[in-house]
Amino acid sequence: MPRHLFPIVLLALAGCASQPRTAETIWVTVVQVYTRKDMQQSFNRPVLDRFSQAGHTAADIAAGRMLRVACGLGTDYTWGSYAFLPAGMQAHKDEVLRLRVEEPTTDDRMGLNPVLGRVEEFPFPGSMHAYRYIPDWKERKLFLNFARIPLAPQQEGRYAITHGAYIIKCRQAR
Repeated sequence: MPRHLFPIVLLALAGCASQPRTAETIWVTVVQVYTRKDMQQSFNRPVLDRFSQAGHTAADIAAGRMLRVACGLGTDYTWGSYAFLPAGMQAHKDEVLRLRVEEPTTDDRMGLNPVLGRVEEFPFPGSMHAYRYIPDWKERKLFLNFARIPLAPQQEGRYAITHGAYIIKCRQAR
């Protein structure tokens, strides 16, 4: 690599968000709460095997304790994991939870990590549309046929925009 490009490459890499590490506590949104019916689908067999190998049972699935979660690391980059809820806790799609990373996700395999609890102080969804369609954009002489959906002041800085959606950031700076 030419020497004059090296600082530019370093700067570009510095902007990349790193994946959550072991023992780190992060915020995630619930992508899916697995049900018995979900686990009967052949494509979910590896997920069921992972849960079973970790000691979770059909009763845990029936109780809604097995999840798939995600969070945003940066523009167009999400991190995902399988997760399990503490006994007696329920969760729903798009709810924001605290998760402790015990088994980091790799390129080959999603981690399976424990949920510590809800993020009670943040009563907003973990993911939502970031843009809205403008049907009359030509008549209004707009350059684009979509516009960003503004966030409430309490939500500012808490989300990354990934693939057209707001998704809760893994790491919260506040």
